[in-house]
Amino acid sequence: MAHIVLDARGYFTTTGRYIRKLVEGLARLDDDHRYTLILPADRLAEWSPPSPRFRAVGSPAPFFSFAEQVSLARQIRELRPDLVHFCMPQQPVLLGVPRVTTFYDMTLLKIRNVKKSRVISWVRRAVGRVAFTITAHVGRANIVLSRYSAEDLHRFTGAPRRRIALTYAAADAIEEAAESVPVPFERFVLFVGNQVPYKNLERLHDAVQVLRSEDSRIGLVVAGRLDDDGRRILGLRPDLAANVHFTGYVSDGGLRWLYEKAAVFAFPSFFEGFGLPGLEAMRHGCPVVSSTATCLPEIYGDAALYFAPDDREAMASTLRRVLDDSGLAADLVARGYHRVAEFSWMRMAEETRAVYDLSLRVRGTAVRTADAGLLPGNG
Repeated sequence: MAHIVLDARGYFTTTGRYIRKLVEGLARLDDDHRYTLILPADRLAEWSPPSPRFRAVGSPAPFFSFAEQVSLARQIRELRPDLVHFCMPQQPVLLGVPRVTTFYDMTLLKIRNVKKSRVISWVRRAVGRVAFTITAHVGRANIVLSRYSAEDLHRFTGAPRRRIALTYAAADAIEEAAESVPVPFERFVLFVGNQVPYKNLERLHDAVQVLRSEDSRIGLVVAGRLDDDGRRILGLRPDLAANVHFTGYVSDGGLRWLYEKAAVFAFPSFFEGFGLPGLEAMRHGCPVVSSTATCLPEIYGDAALYFAPDDREAMASTLRRVLDDSGLAADLVARGYHRVAEFSWMRMAEETRAVYDLSLRVRGTAVRTADAGLLPGNG
């Protein structure tokens, strides 16, 4: 029996779906490990243990804080774990306990935060690169969600490939009944995600504007609240306001309805570590068009049509192909159902547990690529 601590401070966030599904899967596995989750202290009462092998403690330490480096490290050591899984790369640098870290992507190190000055943004990226590099080298294994992210992690931090484990995420069907969402367009292109610049929403606006000039029934629907980045786009481009509808908060049932009613789902992002929304769209029978950037062709395979993320004309043309050809749309839907079935949260949990078991047995760089869950051919 081993005691494994999961730093699950992101449990209640959007990214926390990975953590929630991991915990759910680990609880279903037949093993003797016991697990302690570290959750946000102010939300500890919202969590219920999925089995007697699980418990939780609270921490007030924010990400990227002094408290994370000092008080969180002390709290972890006092729990006396055999292994710690940091479900995000934000973590204490000095710990003295064997660790495993999940790296979703290297986006933090690649892009400038337009809300900050160039100097502050550069400093944050430089500090982030140092922190990520240290973290990637002190851990017994580094978990990634795509092969692209594995190569990115190796390229940015120099982490040995033999210590990088691939555990694909998955997309479940939304169980809640579909709930109608008011939409002002007869046919709509759907976008799901936040509105930060690298998500490329402005170019998608432009592409849909071209389509709307050809067919006034078509518009763009953005699932979620209009955030500061969305306001910035509309402030710079007020001409786009008539072509896009921000739904505001939508329930899971509302999101399901949007997936099921959209004419096409568009994912124009420049940077992704996995691309979960596209798989969710496929799960609910929505044809998908996607950027060719980063991991997206790896994840979506032949179940999507692709365009270069910086090419507005190609984006509009690709969307038009699906909107105008019902046979093509139906084929993408069929391919999507097949593609999404290839991913499994339960398999992800099993592979992650295999990484734990390896990390508990070995020290340093002795993790072997022949073992389950690790990238093949890395030796």
